[in-house]
Amino acid sequence: MNHYSEEKLTDICEDAFVKVKEACMRLQEKTGCSNDVVVKMLNNVSEFYISQSESTD
Repeated sequence: MNHYSEEKLTDICEDAFVKVKEACMRLQEKTGCSNDVVVKMLNNVSEFYISQSESTD
């Protein structure tokens, strides 16, 4: 795992949050899907990354 300073990690997380939120908003605008659909999709994405992390440990 890369070692980032607390400040750098905060910047990365804030930037990622904004980008993911904007992508979700565009998805909802384009498809008209509900928040529940967005939450399910985000859970699937997080499960994917968790499984990737577990397979490299």
